[in-house]
Amino acid sequence: MRLTNQKQRIEALRRIPVLAGLSRAMLGDLAHRTEDVEVPAGAYLTRQGALGTEAYVVLDGSFAVRRHTRTVANRKKGDVFGEMSLIDGMPRGANVVAEKDSHVLVVHKKDFETLLATPRVAKRVMRELATRLQDADDSIFG
Repeated sequence: MRLTNQKQRIEALRRIPVLAGLSRAMLGDLAHRTEDVEVPAGAYLTRQGALGTEAYVVLDGSFAVRRHTRTVANRKKGDVFGEMSLIDGMPRGANVVAEKDSHVLVVHKKDFETLLATPRVAKRVMRELATRLQDADDSIFG
């Protein structure tokens, strides 16, 4: 389901936990800069080792996060992925492939960096990354 107007994009972004609570003006600016993309099942959005130039906000569907041949995580509606290589400048750490027909908003690096300048967003992104790190530790050392 493509988002056909600015109002729909703003409402979709408002429901994303890391963006919740941002002003309508900030959400509107971000909505204007995002790309609305439908992703068919089996399509790769990121490739392990590639340079990251965007992050993705899952609006619908699900994605498997795979390192080599092993699925290490899943991303679903409301999740953000691809942000780590935007933050650290390192190549993508995993392949991310659509498990079924899915729908994302694409946030380009410069727009993501603008978002991180907002303390509320930066704090939420840090919390999300800390949670992922703890989950990874639990699966390794569990």
